Amino acid sequence: MATKPTREISGIEWGVAIKPAPGRAVSGDAYLVHVQQDRALLAVVDGLGLGSEAVIAANTAVSILRKYANDTVVSLFNRCHRSLMMSRGAVMTVACLDLNTLTATWLGVGNVEAILLRADPAVVPSVERLQLHGGLVGYQMPILRSRNILVRQNDLLVITSDGIVGDPSADIPRGEPVQKIADYVLQKHYQGNDDALVLVARYVGSAHE
Repeated sequence: MATKPTREISGIEWGVAIKPAPGRAVSGDAYLVHVQQDRALLAVVDGLGLGSEAVIAANTAVSILRKYANDTVVSLFNRCHRSLMMSRGAVMTVACLDLNTLTATWLGVGNVEAILLRADPAVVPSVERLQLHGGLVGYQMPILRSRNILVRQNDLLVITSDGIVGDPSADIPRGEPVQKIADYVLQKHYQGNDDALVLVARYVGSAHE
């Protein structure tokens, strides 16, 4: 298991846990956390299949997302689609958080799941789930419609590739550090025969709040 320590930038605290498929040295799942001024872009990309071609597809998409991080979420998907047409393709989910308005715009094509867990138990629903579009970035793109949701202090965003099975929202230790949560989800919900990646981010607020 490859992990990175908890990091905090511009009010976003995040951690990631990655595990290649059995017998593989590298994972075809990749991620991005990019914060510029008051905008945070978070993404998980799963290159189709396993091995070096999946790694190339995933890394290509992450490079495009980083290069054009100020674009709209829909524009980012279209750019990735064009760039991956000669590759295996990928499935991916992207979430963009506006740190001024505390509005998250998220969009997913394929089976990279995303949930937002509310810190306040009085908020209904306590779990928001991203409605995914069918398709494959680089091969068959659906009509894209992003969705906006409000984000409150200490809300938790969890994005997982398809190496994670089941519903992690039921047993996530929400109050723990984000890296510990990412490690826990990977350990508890890894299916054992695919690449897997868990990205966890928490909005921890800003100094003026």
